Amino acid sequence: MMTEPKKFPSKVQQGKNLAKFTMQVVKDVVVGGIGSDDIFVSSQIQDDRMNICRGCEYYSKANNRCRQCGCWLIHKVKFQTSTCPISKW
Repeated sequence: MMTEPKKFPSKVQQGKNLAKFTMQVVKDVVVGGIGSDDIFVSSQIQDDRMNICRGCEYYSKANNRCRQCGCWLIHKVKFQTSTCPISKW
């Protein structure tokens, strides 16, 4: 069994990660002209992403969060613009 990393990123880093993600979504919609139907990925892609996350050494089962970026995965896997911080998806 893999040893789970003990900590999430600092609150400051989590805030930076969230701000960067939010700005990317806004940029995609406003500048890129992405429609509301294109903001989210299909449920199949969401499931695929979650399955990858569940097998990752940074997955926190207790919180359903990524210990690398601190994101709540139930939300992160839904967005087209989202990426895994260690490029697994």
